[in-house]
Amino acid sequence: MVVSATATLFDAARVRPVRRSIALAGAAMIVGSLVLLSSARLRRADVRLGDILRRTRSGPSDRLVAAATDLGSMYGVLGVGAALWVSGHQRLARDVIAVGSAAWTVAQGAKTRVQRERPYEAEGVVRLIRPPTGSSYPSGHATVAAATMSVIAAEADGPVRALAWSLALFVAASRVYVGVHYPSDVLGGAGLGLLLWRAWRLVTRGSVAQAGPGDTV
Repeated sequence: MVVSATATLFDAARVRPVRRSIALAGAAMIVGSLVLLSSARLRRADVRLGDILRRTRSGPSDRLVAAATDLGSMYGVLGVGAALWVSGHQRLARDVIAVGSAAWTVAQGAKTRVQRERPYEAEGVVRLIRPPTGSSYPSGHATVAAATMSVIAAEADGPVRALAWSLALFVAASRVYVGVHYPSDVLGGAGLGLLLWRAWRLVTRGSVAQAGPGDTV
């Protein structure tokens, strides 16, 4: 019993700096994205970065990315939550849906603070999906993906953790690829998602230790 408690405390002490580092990275990403918005020269660089990514477009990949980009939508959140639920990870499913909903709400609120036209509106970029609503900054999909995949990554080991982070990165890049966001939009959105995940961990800390055996990935 004492050994188990000691191991738990050791594990918590080991991962705490990592979580703090992720939160700091999120804050740095938000600051960096706002810096890119701060001058005409940096905004032009932002546009060029998006153009470079879209040069990789091709017919088959266009269709795949256009379909998969909605992993960062509330539909994607509900789908992931449902998959986790039926596979026996009910607590994790609830966390994913709760964090995803909070991330989407916060991102939509942030859009009202930064009015920015989207690339297809301001730069004539060809978009591959239906026009989304709201300001370009920050990317709601990137926010949701970063927050929800962080929830999963925090509970997972090895390949599942790598897959979760890869999906978050894919969603962020896909929003630029399909022509509805600038790189700074997804940078800020992803940073916001990481901060929201960290806030969730602080609010719900201790719940992992109390989880049942069916509540891990």
